[in-house]
Amino acid sequence: MLSRKIDAKILLSNLSDGYVQNPEKVFPVGKLIIGREKEISAAEERLLENDIPRTADEFEKLVRSSPNSSFVWIKYMDFLLSVADVDGARSIAERALKTINIREENEKLNVWVAFLNLENEYGNPPEEAVMKVFQRALQYNDPKKVHLSLLGMYERTEQHKLADELLDKMVKKFKHSCKVWLRRVQRILKQQQDVVQPVVNRALLSLPRHKHIKFISQTAILEFKCGVPDRGRSMFEGILREYPKRTDLWSIYLDQLTLESNLQEIRLGDVDVIRALFERAISLSLPPKKMKFLFKKYLEYEKTIGDEERIESVKKKAMEYVESTLA
Repeated sequence: MLSRKIDAKILLSNLSDGYVQNPEKVFPVGKLIIGREKEISAAEERLLENDIPRTADEFEKLVRSSPNSSFVWIKYMDFLLSVADVDGARSIAERALKTINIREENEKLNVWVAFLNLENEYGNPPEEAVMKVFQRALQYNDPKKVHLSLLGMYERTEQHKLADELLDKMVKKFKHSCKVWLRRVQRILKQQQDVVQPVVNRALLSLPRHKHIKFISQTAILEFKCGVPDRGRSMFEGILREYPKRTDLWSIYLDQLTLESNLQEIRLGDVDVIRALFERAISLSLPPKKMKFLFKKYLEYEKTIGDEERIESVKKKAMEYVESTLA
């Protein structure tokens, strides 16, 4: 049955920008590792819920009815692994790559990623088998996406040496990619290495100038999440000094301090630091729409952490601002 857990490991990663927090609920078969999964269409889900394939013949009917669905093909691969037919799963991967329409680039990439993960688990030897599939995948897909998929697989399966070697190549090959440099920063922080600043400096020399704000702000977020929050704060302060009217940057910065997962300031009792930041934000001379956004964010914060007096104080300041715009 598709709902049971088995030893098969078709591991998927980096298929889209949406993080799936409970992959077993989306892909019940196999030990699917948390990663960036392709969103499954409602039609495909209903199809499997209403008529769960239990045999190879039933899967054959399914792939004939949905030939461009990577989800269905990967389910078929997973089924074959559940009955210890590794060669059969490889054969289905090859069939899927030949069958899926050439215009369905993401669907094809999903199968390539599943193929990489299959060889990582069952290849003989795994490293060599993975490289063969990887080199093939590069010929038919966006090279950066394929590299990122392989990197994700190495990281989740704790092949740290291979992940580091791959990242070294990636920051040279894709030196203008913000995403690749951010993966380098993220890996350094997770390994608790104190070499972030040299990497940030290298990235800023390599990246086009229009990507600098994005890179710095995202690096600051990573510092809050898995690095040193004080460094993240310093980075935000730096870009806000240069771009004080960017409400998107104010919003991101405030989020790092006020979201439930990042309440270090509050746990330390240093709520005044956050309030001072809000006060700075609402003192800016910005268009009414942006000011309304900042006041709303400030009010939400006080409703979470403050008392009635604080809440009324923010409301009063908001009213004073509105009155000043009408004067």
